[in-house]
Amino acid sequence: MSHNSSVGNEHKIEQVTLDNGRRVSIRPVCRSDGQLEKALIEDLSPQTRRDRFIGGSSKASQKLIELLTDNDHQIHEAFIALCNSDHAQTAVATAHYALDADGRACECAVVVSDDWQGLGLGRLMLQRLIDCAREQGLERIYSIESADNKRVQIFARSMGFICKADPKDYTLLTYTLNLQANSQANGFDTASREAGINLN
Repeated sequence: MSHNSSVGNEHKIEQVTLDNGRRVSIRPVCRSDGQLEKALIEDLSPQTRRDRFIGGSSKASQKLIELLTDNDHQIHEAFIALCNSDHAQTAVATAHYALDADGRACECAVVVSDDWQGLGLGRLMLQRLIDCAREQGLERIYSIESADNKRVQIFARSMGFICKADPKDYTLLTYTLNLQANSQANGFDTASREAGINLN
């Protein structure tokens, strides 16, 4: 996997070559990305969509798209991975976090298009959220997942997240990473590459 970074006016755009040679560009989400996010959500398989929206078959409503593209880099941070094909751009992954009311932690979500899973893209996207949350001085980043989502268990734990059951709902698990603890490069390993999927 190789990287080629370029800095624009305010944000970094990163060109990434994945392990199988596929190339994507990763950059912060902006308001004009609504149709790209909508197409990504609508093209997800039923299983991936259930994993992303915890059991629901969420539609890409206008309200949802507005929330996902409202990226102020403080309360909400978001990244999008794009590939170029037939002179058009397609979104193949997105990563988001939203700040808690107390300003100390954030809830995150990562989703990767089914055709792009297993290539390490999910961990790249999650790492960008982790880096941003650390830069903001946050204490924790976490994700609430269905207990049935076995793939995310491997992925989250390989990234250093600790899993705890929800005492109020046994069907949910919370994965939390302490951002102030000494980093061990978040343990990128074979398991995370094989999982390469969506966190929340």
